[in-house]
Amino acid sequence: MDFKLRIKSKKLDSGKFQVSFATEGFLSDYYGYILTEPRTSLREVVEKIQRHLGAARNSDKYFQPNLFSLASRNVNSGRVMIFRREHSHTT
Repeated sequence: MDFKLRIKSKKLDSGKFQVSFATEGFLSDYYGYILTEPRTSLREVVEKIQRHLGAARNSDKYFQPNLFSLASRNVNSGRVMIFRREHSHTT
């Protein structure tokens, strides 16, 4: 995949890190969050984000399981949340 990935991390009180990310260069740009353990390498984080972005880019069905099961799911699969960025078109 050829795109720019911007990431920021924030240490939580639990000791885990919340990593926020945004892409540029996809047909549709995405942003999201991933929850990581303190010893997770940057490479592992980037690879996990890439896998999820690839799945999201290849299928709109990727978003449906997360949308309809947020309230009932005890464990977030993969601890990744991805959203499609809406672009406003002005003339």
